[in-house]
Amino acid sequence: MVTLTLSRMSITTLEHDGLAPTSTRTVIAGLFLGTVSFMITGIQPVLLGGLAEEGRLSEATLGRVAWVEVSALALAAAIGPRLLRFGSARRTIAAACLALALANAVVYISHDTLALILSRVFAGLMEGLLLATANIAITRGRHPERLSALFLMVSAIPQVAASYLLPATVMPRFGADSGFGLLCALSLVGIAVAFLIGNEIQDAPPHKPAAQVWTPAVLVGLCAVILQNAANGAGWEYQARIGENLHFSGKLVGTAIAADLIFQIVGTFAVAWIAWRLPFRVVLLGSCFIQAGILITMGMVHSPFAYIAICALFGMMWLGVNPYQVSLLVDLDKTRQVALLLASLQLMGFSTGPLICSFFVSPGNVAGAFWVAAGMVLVAFVLYVIAIVVSR
Repeated sequence: MVTLTLSRMSITTLEHDGLAPTSTRTVIAGLFLGTVSFMITGIQPVLLGGLAEEGRLSEATLGRVAWVEVSALALAAAIGPRLLRFGSARRTIAAACLALALANAVVYISHDTLALILSRVFAGLMEGLLLATANIAITRGRHPERLSALFLMVSAIPQVAASYLLPATVMPRFGADSGFGLLCALSLVGIAVAFLIGNEIQDAPPHKPAAQVWTPAVLVGLCAVILQNAANGAGWEYQARIGENLHFSGKLVGTAIAADLIFQIVGTFAVAWIAWRLPFRVVLLGSCFIQAGILITMGMVHSPFAYIAICALFGMMWLGVNPYQVSLLVDLDKTRQVALLLASLQLMGFSTGPLICSFFVSPGNVAGAFWVAAGMVLVAFVLYVIAIVVSR
């Protein structure tokens, strides 16, 4: 009921500011485009792991390539709402889809690490524009918390199929590049979907004094969100390497990642259906300890069953918690300006986590990454407490 009350309060603020809530058509198109942009985050460990297996990336470079693409995605998602106000938003989004398709196709001819990094940076920028569209559709909807959970659930479904089929059947036959071919095809479909976007996607919120938006509680809360997502990014990026270092088959590793994604759907479905009624403060604080335990256990598993089980638990907790971060920011900033940046900051943390943890791994041993990630989550707990206390 706390979340429902927050949603009603924020909608009142939205309509008072002269911004119409996004239409159903815009929400549906935005969710699809967001799914296209988020596909890389779901299958990135498989794709980059495949490139590492082919000798095109080292284990340390793997984390850094992941970082540059997702960082570019986060940057473009943050500035995207401003860019979409100029000219035709539909044409801009369609052009971004076409450019993203070309960036993914370039991987087929990129066998140099630098060229690969540059192509992924460009891809990240285009993905960020698509995610900005989804962000606007979600945060300006009537129930942003439930839309956020719905988006995370819907975007995970194609990732489940891809994360299993790519390493199990497609990549062994067609190579690691085939995963980027899938991303290219989805981007081309996005060109048509872009023209379903409504005009309200270009509505600009009224200017608010910075002191009313960027309060100490908001800043501390954002730092907590970034750290919690940094830990999630590290766990996600290196979980495939755990299986590979234990010499599990590609099919088993694919099963573990698919289990992770399936339970992401389970977690977000539970939130969208009924768990969104839970007090967000309690969920966020409790999740930190649970996630820390999951991460530590993930770095210590040795049996195939335990590996699959812990990956599943990791996925359920990871995305199941994210909608409550939306509730936190809506509570701290009723104007929603900060909530509009949430996905970018989540991705910033998601991409920075693997980068930081890449300095604590060695060939054949990535357990250090999970200990560092667990420490990040516990620091996030402290920051959440400070943000909640300061806001009262």
